[in-house]
Amino acid sequence: MFKRRDDNLEYIVKGPIFKSLMRLAWPIMISQLMQTLYNLVDTLWVGRIGANAVAAISISFPILFLMIAIAAGLTIAGTAIIAQFKGAGRSEEINKVMGQLFSFVGAVSILIAIIGIIFSKKLITLMGAEPILINEAAGYIRIIFAGMPFMFGFFIFSSILRGIGDTITPAIMMFSSVILNMILDPLLIFGIAFFPELGVQGAAVATVFSRAVVAIFALYILIKGTKGLQLKLDNMKLDFKIIKLIIKIGLPSSVEQSMIALGQLFMTTLVTSFGTMVLAAYGIVNRIISVPVILAFGMAAAATTMVGQNIGAGEKARAEKTAVLSMVSTFITLTIIGIIIILKPEMVISVFNKAPEVLKYGSDYLRIVALTFGFIGIMNVGNGVFKGAGRTIPPMVISTFSQWVFRVVLGYIFAITFKWEQSGLWWAIAVANVAGAIIGILWLKISDWSTKIVEREKMNITGIIKED
Repeated sequence: MFKRRDDNLEYIVKGPIFKSLMRLAWPIMISQLMQTLYNLVDTLWVGRIGANAVAAISISFPILFLMIAIAAGLTIAGTAIIAQFKGAGRSEEINKVMGQLFSFVGAVSILIAIIGIIFSKKLITLMGAEPILINEAAGYIRIIFAGMPFMFGFFIFSSILRGIGDTITPAIMMFSSVILNMILDPLLIFGIAFFPELGVQGAAVATVFSRAVVAIFALYILIKGTKGLQLKLDNMKLDFKIIKLIIKIGLPSSVEQSMIALGQLFMTTLVTSFGTMVLAAYGIVNRIISVPVILAFGMAAAATTMVGQNIGAGEKARAEKTAVLSMVSTFITLTIIGIIIILKPEMVISVFNKAPEVLKYGSDYLRIVALTFGFIGIMNVGNGVFKGAGRTIPPMVISTFSQWVFRVVLGYIFAITFKWEQSGLWWAIAVANVAGAIIGILWLKISDWSTKIVEREKMNITGIIKED
């Protein structure tokens, strides 16, 4: 009655759990590193134009991060639903959900693009940009908004493939996009050879074009059906039953990412009040922390796929074992990294900056937070487990509490009320990491998270699957 499971599915629902997790996780980790490199290259080339050019891009980032949050949130619903249908061997439903993701999320991206293009200058002004930056920043973000459908399109593609267990293809395509962006950046920014000199807007054009190439190729792959999936026009006719499920699962994830972005903005404001050297130290240590965060994200995304497929396949016990093993292994790995870093924090900081004050403040920050790296892993992977099960409200609550109650509010109390100054912020971040992990573990313990969200009697999408 159903199509036989392929080899790709077999290792996820039957193979050794840790080996399967790593097989899924490493391409995602590389993809995240590529995304980090993407931003770094843009900043590197734009920095050669001048400080105002860098500021124009920097002030646009919170707006762009919010757009990414919306895209990531809505498409995580696709990963969860598709993973569970994949585990159940229901390929027709996968194609139907895929069509709805492209029609609904695609429509959202076009609407955002239109609004962004029209109000780009107003948005930049509301961000508090100085008059000298407004035109340049608005020109940059207007182009980025124009390319928003390509960004959303690639997010959809990545979420679909991760749902079926293919994490390598999105990583390869992200790598290709980064390389293309690296080549185009200097050509379009400085007008090398026959290319026009576009300045800051050249960076935006390079980014949009690089995203467009991979997004169009991704669409070709899905239309062609080379990944065992087939994007058909019939499946793209709006089905509000599926769209409702996408919104129900995806909206909390979008809120989660948005709250994290806003929390980081407020935290940076608190740090800035203690001076430039403290801000520099904060920025450097956060770059260092991004390494364990990338590792945690990779394992979290792998757990999302494995948990989703195993729940869909009726392997509830295996899904629960996957959750435990992924969290424990990530905790141990990141704790070891934290212990290594804590032995010589000054040496790690000095790679980025050797100013005595930066070394002092940065080393203090690292000593306080390094031993909580493992808890960062538990919180991220726990959230990934919930998302694979289609439960996106717990991650939203956990991340919001961790970011706002423990980091921002507690940071303010420690730093300002208790007068611990910047050390109070560092301790608040450490507490937030531990508290987020504990809340996540307790929530997993007390909830029945490993039950299906796509039970056949509730989610017979195509109308062709008959009851046993």
